[in-house]
Amino acid sequence: MTFAVGTLDADKIVSSTPLVKSKFSALGATRVANSVVLTGEGAGSTIVTCSWDSMDISIAARAAFYQDAECQAMFAAGNWNPTNYGVAQLLSERGSGEGAYSVAVAAVSEVHAADMSEVLSDIIWPVASKHGVNGYRSLRMIAAGEQTGGYLNIFYTDSVDAYLASSAEMATNSDFLGFNANNGARIVGRQINRTVS
Repeated sequence: MTFAVGTLDADKIVSSTPLVKSKFSALGATRVANSVVLTGEGAGSTIVTCSWDSMDISIAARAAFYQDAECQAMFAAGNWNPTNYGVAQLLSERGSGEGAYSVAVAAVSEVHAADMSEVLSDIIWPVASKHGVNGYRSLRMIAAGEQTGGYLNIFYTDSVDAYLASSAEMATNSDFLGFNANNGARIVGRQINRTVS
């Protein structure tokens, strides 16, 4: 997965989304989503998230996207300013990766066992789905600045309340607390995003 973060005039975010999605899909992305950051340092920024079968395809697509005349016109009209770009490896997923909101939970760990994300997903997903969360993805940050080497757990939901209810339950879940203690894992940040389309 790739995450292209930047600022765009607020009145252009919705209107630019169909073009962004169609261009990246045509260039080989298997999934494209556009979100607005609601919390934290990047509040108001947009995030274009793409899933790819190959990073070579992703890199070529990014170059083609920025050279495309329609995209360049969109950048100029909306005062697009890219601020960050990250690459992550999808390790585990449950449910549907769609929803009106996504909550990205950043974490670090001292242990990086190959099956760690599957074990964690098996702990988290029953709780999250019980509270109405649509889907969950666990990612390892590969090339993401200061987050490189860390983890990102993304919850997809139509209700932030559903995520918060599952988060509250996880805070006292003995399996989750034991997993964190055994792996030297801890949460270092959260970000709530609103899906544009």
